[in-house]
Amino acid sequence: MRIWSTSVSMMFREFALLDRFMAARKAGFVGAEIQVLAEGDPQAMGGAARAAEMDVVLINVGMGDYLSGGSGLSGVPGREETFRAEMDKALSAAMALGARFIHLGPSRIPQGEDRERCLGVYRSNIDYAMGEHGRRGVGGRVLIEPMNRVETPDALINDIDTGADFIRTHYPGGLGLQFDIYHVAMNGADPVEAFARTADVTAHVQFSDMPGRQPPGDGTLDFARIFDGLERAGYKGWFGAEYMPRTPTLETLDWMQRLG
Repeated sequence: MRIWSTSVSMMFREFALLDRFMAARKAGFVGAEIQVLAEGDPQAMGGAARAAEMDVVLINVGMGDYLSGGSGLSGVPGREETFRAEMDKALSAAMALGARFIHLGPSRIPQGEDRERCLGVYRSNIDYAMGEHGRRGVGGRVLIEPMNRVETPDALINDIDTGADFIRTHYPGGLGLQFDIYHVAMNGADPVEAFARTADVTAHVQFSDMPGRQPPGDGTLDFARIFDGLERAGYKGWFGAEYMPRTPTLETLDWMQRLG
């Protein structure tokens, strides 16, 4: 039986933040993902998750202006101190929440900036993140997530194979890959074939239908085939729903029984 987690930052927004955990649990999810920590207080969110008997599967490090179309933080020259401050907040939150994964967040290459210089900043920031993660004894695993070239052509890491190769080259056995079926498919790749190439470094899987981050069944992807393919390739972890409901989330969950 598949284990489902849900983004309480993108989904169940018809409920107040702390009520989303219990609403998601009653709907059949057993894990929560928090993409926007700044929306609430980590201690309070941790209490709400525990009351709902939900694991906090994943949190995101603060991304600065990325969500509003800016460059973000993780690989942007001149913003290293801001990234590190957000990383410190995320590590403290991860301890309060018992988070399994900490996603470092994407960034864009600023106009006129050199990609190699941005990659150097990215590596320096990852070194800091991994070092602090180990020094503080925070549980869970640090992840990176490639975006897609269609929606974010200027993303520093915008391809799943590039992300996997980056990990193998620089952080083998440490940093993990966040495999988002949506981003992979938006790049024109078959998620099953892409997962077979990257399973050795993949730690967590997220999903939504395409285009437009829809609920499964509202777009073009065959999730029964994709999920079966990932499991045949050895994936045994969480499947994280990360879509943007156009109606109340509870009205969009028919896929859970169909794909469970």
